[in-house]
Amino acid sequence: LSSINVHFAPHGRELGWHFDNSSFAVTLLLQAPLAGGIFEYVPAARASGRGEQGYETVDAVLDGIHPVETLTFAPGDLVLFRGRDALHRVTPTIGDVTRLLVVFAFNDEPGVRLSDSALATFYGRHA
Repeated sequence: LSSINVHFAPHGRELGWHFDNSSFAVTLLLQAPLAGGIFEYVPAARASGRGEQGYETVDAVLDGIHPVETLTFAPGDLVLFRGRDALHRVTPTIGDVTRLLVVFAFNDEPGVRLSDSALATFYGRHA
């Protein structure tokens, strides 16, 4: 286990397109928003283990010309996801109910940590 985080997403909050630093994650949705907050992803958008970063796929997704899959889940659902090579995001939430999600991140290799910029993004600071 690398980290445990609780993500709070009030009205209008989103998590933009990204790849995870962790090998894989298990998520638990605690509370769904009234609308929005949809998990969208592109499986195998890159092959980081082979040094292939998938820039063309990322560009196509950002330009809206690459197909995107969605995953709908309800409070209490556990999802196992390999986000290191799957491009993914959460769409903006809508309404007065905050989306609450617990993320358990795991790494195959010891000593893996977030970059300073990622720490600042997630926590507002870095150590």
